[in-house]
Amino acid sequence: MADNAFYSKAETASVSRACSRRNPRIRAGDWLLYGLLHATDSTSSSGSRGMNRGSPFTKDGVPIASTAQEGLIRLRKDA
Repeated sequence: MADNAFYSKAETASVSRACSRRNPRIRAGDWLLYGLLHATDSTSSSGSRGMNRGSPFTKDGVPIASTAQEGLIRLRKDA
């Protein structure tokens, strides 16, 4: 990404994140899918900050957790 003009001028950070398990029987080594259509969404994006939610699923389509993350992205002042 360093050769991409936008990313070379941007500062990014994860401000906060959370993960809540729904199914305690799922092992961490099991195959998981994150990002099916409507599995993730961005609830807010303004003022250089964004909030998104998601759900990882087993290969059988069973949701196993809920995730949330708030991020920050802005142009560097020296860019």
